[in-house]
Amino acid sequence: MQSQRGLKKDTTLTKFVLGAHPIIEHFLERMRVRETLSSYLPSDKRRKLDDDKIITLLIHNILTTPHTLYEMEDWLRLLDPEKVGLLPSEVRFIQDDRIGKGLVTFYRARHQEAFFRLALRIIKLFQLDCSRIHHDTTSVTFAGKYPGWSVQELLTHGKNKDHRPDLKQLVLGLSVTGDGAVPIAHRIYSGNQTDDRLHGANHKALQKLLQRADFIYVADSKLATAENLRKISAWQGRFISVMPRTWKEDEQFREQVRQGRIVWQRILSRKNNRRPDSKRDFYDVAQGDHHTSHGYRLHWIRSSQKAEQDADTRQRRLQRAFEQLRELQSRLNRHRLKQRKRIAQSVKSILQKEKCEALIIHEIHATREYKHVYLRKGRPTSDTPRKTVWKNVYSLSFALDGDAVESQEMTDGIFPLITNLDADSYPAKKVLEIYKFQPFLEKRHTQIKTYQEIAPVYLKNSERVVAFLHVHVLALMVAALIERQLRLAMRSQKISSLPIYPEERPCPAPTIFDIVRLFRNVERYEVTVGDDINIFPAQLTPLQKQVLKLLEVPLAAYQ
Repeated sequence: MQSQRGLKKDTTLTKFVLGAHPIIEHFLERMRVRETLSSYLPSDKRRKLDDDKIITLLIHNILTTPHTLYEMEDWLRLLDPEKVGLLPSEVRFIQDDRIGKGLVTFYRARHQEAFFRLALRIIKLFQLDCSRIHHDTTSVTFAGKYPGWSVQELLTHGKNKDHRPDLKQLVLGLSVTGDGAVPIAHRIYSGNQTDDRLHGANHKALQKLLQRADFIYVADSKLATAENLRKISAWQGRFISVMPRTWKEDEQFREQVRQGRIVWQRILSRKNNRRPDSKRDFYDVAQGDHHTSHGYRLHWIRSSQKAEQDADTRQRRLQRAFEQLRELQSRLNRHRLKQRKRIAQSVKSILQKEKCEALIIHEIHATREYKHVYLRKGRPTSDTPRKTVWKNVYSLSFALDGDAVESQEMTDGIFPLITNLDADSYPAKKVLEIYKFQPFLEKRHTQIKTYQEIAPVYLKNSERVVAFLHVHVLALMVAALIERQLRLAMRSQKISSLPIYPEERPCPAPTIFDIVRLFRNVERYEVTVGDDINIFPAQLTPLQKQVLKLLEVPLAAYQ
């Protein structure tokens, strides 16, 4: 709140910023987040503010206007404390050190059990369809030094998905439902954790949560190892993944494509949302029954969109390779590039880095350069003895291998989906549609890194850092449920879009960001004259009231 004294004596105007906080608070109460957390956090009567309120306050902040901990006190001063789950008397206890201690308490408590119980509740409360679970990992990148790192999740270097291999990281694994991409399970790993070794334990954890093993587990190519697939099949589980390019079946099939022995059948056509309305993506499947050596079904898919991406990627790599090779030409016969072996190593390194070994042909040429060396010091004369010496001078020529490029173009856009789903119940089109939901999980990763601003992390204490990442996932869960509720309500009422984009442009799939922006300027006022208080409730627009109705949030929440 923000108070301002008026012109009249004993008159005070107080402004309370509401924003989207009543909506977030409504869903936190439906999920019973504070009640669940309090049952796992240790109680201490000496504390004037419960730790569960600290966690939910952070969720409010993350989903509206993310701030560092030392700015939380100023941020809270403008808000109506009751709309973020606090009593007016508790506001004065909010400061960065108290929030930090709350995060440490949350980390040291049984936070994994708390998330497990919350997931069970939202699955039942919101009737989430968990027949399909999508899993993927992302890296959370850190800048700066973090001395004294003491928690189990090790901050270290690893394969960085933010393209910053120079920085240390943690790895966040996220499992979401195929129904609204709602996170129901997650885990934070050390920064050098590889994806192929975590799927077994993750699948077991999901079995315990869902009390079933026959859900469809969807993940990227790191899932497709012989051990992972064997375990899931032994548990009577089902999976969809992309077969890695390293499997022998991949090169065998691509050779058949180059020989023209594959017949393709169109199975899907849909609008490309990233291109003009006239642009459509087409998906074909290779006819016939295809299996791996382990007996799993293979659906060979050819995507027009991926074919364009493959061609663009190859062109960029070729361009970078040629630029580096031309730069290498200018440095020949100097420093370390005076020997054929060193030059060949440099060329190989460039081609391997840009993955152009098969596309660029090159040759190293050597010519002899002769010169006379006088054997006596001083100014030489015609009688001064001399000898003739020579050295190799190298040059490099390279060119594009057109036949190799043409051979690669024939297999552009092709990727194999590997699955153990029943062929009659799950034909190629259905398997493809299930796998194409995977980008929605990637959008959750994008959301947590951009809108929620999970990085950079301004905390130095390792327990606070990891606990703060857990809170970000909890905030993501709340955001996903709000989005799902709104979109389902729009669908049931046959509302194609809402005019909540800037300039009242139509929005067919509102996100939590759009909702926060729509309610950004909602405020209420109180005028105090002596002992009398006059309350001026928030004035909502028809669109805001419509959104509240769709979300099933009572108007009283804004009073």
